[in-house]
Amino acid sequence: MQKEAFGKLLVILRKKNGLSQKELAERLSVSTSAVSKWENGKNLPDMMMLSRIADILQVSCDELHNPEKTLEKLDNPEFQKRNVEEGDKENTDNTGENEESEPEPQKKNYGRIVRMSFLIGILAIAAGMFLIYMAGHRKPAFQQIGTRYIDDPLWGRVYEIAYVVDGEMTNDSINVHLDEVRATLNQEVIDTNIVKTTYYDNKEDATAWKETDVGGYVFLSGE
Repeated sequence: MQKEAFGKLLVILRKKNGLSQKELAERLSVSTSAVSKWENGKNLPDMMMLSRIADILQVSCDELHNPEKTLEKLDNPEFQKRNVEEGDKENTDNTGENEESEPEPQKKNYGRIVRMSFLIGILAIAAGMFLIYMAGHRKPAFQQIGTRYIDDPLWGRVYEIAYVVDGEMTNDSINVHLDEVRATLNQEVIDTNIVKTTYYDNKEDATAWKETDVGGYVFLSGE
């Protein structure tokens, strides 16, 4: 492949496609200097680059590989006439396609909207799961229902308090509540230093003082 013939052909095809040296170089990811050397017949692209040039300039690799033969075709009036007719037909087809296709900025905006919608959906799901988790693990509320003195088999006379619990009870939450009960009753006067707490799911059971294993003991400080 002769360098001079290839360079001349490259100039013709580049201009035919409305590209500057800089634009062609950018599309090929090479320097403008490299394109200039090709066109001036100082250098030749390798086969892989030749294939990329053919795609961009809308010709076959054979036409670039045989630049002299291709230049002869370009100089042939009959070939030029046929090429113009094919170009007009292609422009007509492309016009119809462009009318139906979306403008490039609109496509980009649509893609951005899709990505934003996807992100918002993920955040909404995460927020919903967090709320469900918090609802199931929120700090329980203790409502005092009744009090009484009883004879406990372990500690004798104790002061018993019944609570209805709204929320999930854990050992930690019960221990925290026992500390709160101790702090409160240490400020009050009762007939014993031992307090028993019992916890129920509903007011009916608490009012009836039904047997339950859920509870604890509080030992008040003596005077």
